[in-house]
Amino acid sequence: MTRAFNKATWIWLDTECDPTIVTDSNWIIDPIFDNEAWANQIGPIYWSFPGGNSITTPTVDSYNASQLIIQQNSSWRLIQAERDRRKGTGGYKVGNYWFHSDDTSRIQQIALVMMGAGMPSGIMWKTMTGEFVLMTPTLAGQIFQAAASSDIVIFSVAESKKVAMMSSTTPNTYDYLSGWPLMFGE
Repeated sequence: MTRAFNKATWIWLDTECDPTIVTDSNWIIDPIFDNEAWANQIGPIYWSFPGGNSITTPTVDSYNASQLIIQQNSSWRLIQAERDRRKGTGGYKVGNYWFHSDDTSRIQQIALVMMGAGMPSGIMWKTMTGEFVLMTPTLAGQIFQAAASSDIVIFSVAESKKVAMMSSTTPNTYDYLSGWPLMFGE
């Protein structure tokens, strides 16, 4: 019996089960590993196939470096998701009121700023608490400024968290949830 490994599907068979596999270029017949114990430990996702029936594996240092990059990328995605969540749903405070920060609200708020003095009078604007406030050109400008300030702070916190996480030897345990500016409900 001769072992065969399919480098596309990662299936092991023996050539007696299916003699036709010897002609399929995805199959490695009777593979020779540079370090079979290590190869089995890390799994085929990290194996290389330089040709013939050879299967090579990364060094322990190279493997550890790749794992660190995977953890960093995963943690960075968590930081980005928290950044985007806070930007889109966290709101921004002007005076005693919290205003919505979702994309639709932002578009409406920009439109109010663009109307300026031409804004219709008597517009009652709903806040995140459900209260209504009288919208004025001054308040629209303050909301716009609060949005810009909030975006800058949230972006800066995310970037500083990225730097701290990237310098960590255990990025997968990095606390990405603390240290953000307050959002509505906190």
